[in-house]
Amino acid sequence: MNTIELKDLPSLKEFSIIAYKWLSDTYPNLERLTNFDPSSELSFPIRWKSKMNGEVFEWVVSDMGSITLRLGGLEGNRRNPSPIFYLSLNKTEEGKFHWTDPEGNPIPFPDPSIHAVIQNRIQLYIDSIS
Repeated sequence: MNTIELKDLPSLKEFSIIAYKWLSDTYPNLERLTNFDPSSELSFPIRWKSKMNGEVFEWVVSDMGSITLRLGGLEGNRRNPSPIFYLSLNKTEEGKFHWTDPEGNPIPFPDPSIHAVIQNRIQLYIDSIS
């Protein structure tokens, strides 16, 4: 992996905007608020709540290239609730960016195959509280 530099910040933000648009279309805001207004500047971190598998979760997208899915109901009101799903941007030796899981494994994102990974992580959480 290459070190992310100051000159990479605009690229990180652009990848974050793409991720946000895809996620907010795929996992809409629980409050039915419009997540994206193309005429305004996005304010990061972007947060919204979605209901999945009967539970409320919160998405957080940062402009530094990270995506977090965490508890969004009463448990989510704790300070820094544990992530259920997390991706971050890493830079390759060739200077290209790709999304990785916490272990550094490349993840195809945005890609429909990620739905299964997210669902598995949500189900793992639900099973742990049952």
